Amino acid sequence: MKCTAAFLVLFVTSIPAFSLAQDDGPQIIVDRASPDIFPESWRTPKINAQAEELSAERQPQCRDLIERALAKYPTGVLRANLKKVYGLGSLQYSAVPTGGTNSRTAVYLVSKDRYSPTAIEEIFHAEFSSILLRNFPHHLDSVAWQQLNPPGFHYRGSGVQAIKTQQASQRLRAALHEEGFLNEYGKASPEEDFNSFAGRLFLGDPALWNAIEHYPKVKAKAELAIAFYHKLDATFTHPFFLSLRQPDPAGQSAKTPPQKGPDSKNN
Repeated sequence: MKCTAAFLVLFVTSIPAFSLAQDDGPQIIVDRASPDIFPESWRTPKINAQAEELSAERQPQCRDLIERALAKYPTGVLRANLKKVYGLGSLQYSAVPTGGTNSRTAVYLVSKDRYSPTAIEEIFHAEFSSILLRNFPHHLDSVAWQQLNPPGFHYRGSGVQAIKTQQASQRLRAALHEEGFLNEYGKASPEEDFNSFAGRLFLGDPALWNAIEHYPKVKAKAELAIAFYHKLDATFTHPFFLSLRQPDPAGQSAKTPPQKGPDSKNN
């Protein structure tokens, strides 16, 4: 995916956190970018996944950020679904830069000066949601989700297609909220649509909560996303996600660099 600048206010607030022993959680790797971090199928000439190592000065901040994001999940959810999280200086596939992606059991994140910590954390939650959605597809009421879309609407195919056709904006738009989408990128596929809600729910994005309060279809999809997570673990309730809500920074909303890499379903 193309990488775009992301400027966000980082809010410091008290959030629910699960106790995570060092041996219980995923391995956090911020000092490697060799080809073997990727599944073998990503190392073909067609995909040619490549990464650059994160600079030494950014490694501690990236590790702290990942630990903060992981603390929002129960240990059991992490242990069963996520083995590694990579913090990288850059990431691309098919010569297309991306802010993050995922494989069967790993999440890959890019940390750059122009990406705020909040934006990077949102990418983590969005990418991890893809892993969870693949592992537990029946936890999401996909029929109800699809019924919230406009009559005759068809997703465009994939996040990769959206990037290549320049239809991957993640800017929140009221006109899209009326249709049940948060942003243009959500129209790429059901997965990207779900990602857009999951990332902002775990971030506590005030713009998402404002949209939930004013747009019935956005509210309905958010409730379906919360129901998905509640089936994963009973601690994921509406009050839990509401407790993550951040103060509204004078109308600013979360913007993240695009993410999603090679098709990770079979990797």
